[in-house]
Amino acid sequence: MTILIALPKGRIADELLPMLAHTALALDERAMKSRVLCIPTATPGVEALLLKGSDLPRYVAGGVAALGVVGSDTLDECEVDLLELADLQLGVCRLSLCALQGISLESLRRKPHLRIATKYLRMTRAWLRSEELTAELVPLQSSVELAPILGLADAIVDLVQTGSTLRAHGLQEIQVMGRTSARLVASRGAYLSEPGRIAPLARLLTSALLKP
Repeated sequence: MTILIALPKGRIADELLPMLAHTALALDERAMKSRVLCIPTATPGVEALLLKGSDLPRYVAGGVAALGVVGSDTLDECEVDLLELADLQLGVCRLSLCALQGISLESLRRKPHLRIATKYLRMTRAWLRSEELTAELVPLQSSVELAPILGLADAIVDLVQTGSTLRAHGLQEIQVMGRTSARLVASRGAYLSEPGRIAPLARLLTSALLKP
């Protein structure tokens, strides 16, 4: 029976896929260029699914994929039952409160009606509670940097890696709320029912992806 490993598209994949090259889990290059859904790896009986990060946890939790690599920010935002096996230290970012240059956290605290735009609603609500702040959250899935510029929100909560996108839009980090990174996760049912097949693959992924 084929074992599927769910891998994320986008930012994390840019780091992850080159690290898998020339390992037992290297993805077939010809299949990568085609439209096949399941991509063979260098290990017979093991294939990869390339998925959007927001969808990936559900494929693993539902038992479609036995293992997956996903950002901790995505895990924190979704309610799924997964085994978290390792922090892979890839795709490390800061989750930050950001606003236009010249605006401080204290000035935001003084606003009678604070609006924050973000896709990270659960983490933002948790941070607001810890800071005893009240704010209206404006859900956005993309181009969140435009919200303060166009007056849709007073600030944003977003992932920051280098800060170059913020600076290009005249924004600044005013509070680091947490840090995120890629995690190796497993389907609880698959991992516990077939440890002899899944655990060795998990170790193989960890050894390939964990930076020395």
